[in-house]
Amino acid sequence: MPFVPLRNIQGSITDAASRAAQSFTSSTNPLSSSPTSSQSGVKTPASRKQAIKLLSYPEDIGASGQGHYIIFKIHDLKPGKVEKTNAPTAGSGGRRNRSIALKGTTKRTKTQIGLYMPPTISVAYKANYEDVEIGGLAESGSGLVGDVLSGTATFGSARDQIGSAFGDEAQKKGIALADTIGPQGGVAAAQIRAGKIRAEKMELLFKGVGRRAFEYTFVFIPKSQQESQDVDKIIYEFKKAMLPTYTSGFVVGSGNDRTFEIPTTFDIEYFFDSGQGGRRNNYLNKISTCYLTDMSIAYGGDRYKAYSPSQTQRPAGNAEGAPPQRTSVTLSFSEIEIITQEDIDLGF
Repeated sequence: MPFVPLRNIQGSITDAASRAAQSFTSSTNPLSSSPTSSQSGVKTPASRKQAIKLLSYPEDIGASGQGHYIIFKIHDLKPGKVEKTNAPTAGSGGRRNRSIALKGTTKRTKTQIGLYMPPTISVAYKANYEDVEIGGLAESGSGLVGDVLSGTATFGSARDQIGSAFGDEAQKKGIALADTIGPQGGVAAAQIRAGKIRAEKMELLFKGVGRRAFEYTFVFIPKSQQESQDVDKIIYEFKKAMLPTYTSGFVVGSGNDRTFEIPTTFDIEYFFDSGQGGRRNNYLNKISTCYLTDMSIAYGGDRYKAYSPSQTQRPAGNAEGAPPQRTSVTLSFSEIEIITQEDIDLGF
């Protein structure tokens, strides 16, 4: 049956499909090429002991004048023992895994999905700081400890520091007591009359680093029956990989109605067509192993339209349906580990 719409395709859909086709010209598909030593490990199933399922959109991704695309690797995990080691993890480019979720874990790529590069990709680095009040005793105590450690502390200096600190603490507690048992606004009135206030000594304290998150939106407008089936399989793989499965409980003989197996992880890499096959783009940041945390799918555009009916090609079984002419997918990923200066030196 020819791949035609059930309804007339409007100009916007035709133009979009035409642009999608024109953005990828014919050449060797880097997704199906064996990598060189400088490539990221994109291999054909025949070059691996265990086959990797390869999917892409468009079909000739990476073979265009622009030639930029993203590789999503879905893992097959085998949990390991939590272990302490300073050795870099195999295949991590010198990076050490510090997360319990990754220590001792064996992972292999079971599905590899290549998608066109969105117009913009971004990364945000977040350092967390918090305002903390430092009381007089704490401030003087830290100074006194420093003097003791450096050997410069004397009885007189210690007495002066502690005496000043107790005076400040007494003033603070007196103001708090007056504010509690005194008339409403009494402390504020006294401060206004005196023309001064006791200010809290605040310091900005570093609290850690936030995990990086990545969000991508893709619009699929298949231009062939095969491409519509590929889009369906791509969405299927993402949905399945982000969700858990029921498994046996922690206690032997317990049921499997309350225990989830943790979903699998992803590796994400940015590629470009060098003219000699796909290569990782080292001008863009690397991404450490992620979980897929959110996924939203929208079928149709201004008006829902579909192509002529065909059979799906899902791993769980085929069924007949009419593939939508337009599907939008938004994927949100979160890195398992935090990024530090050592990782920046490795390209993250």
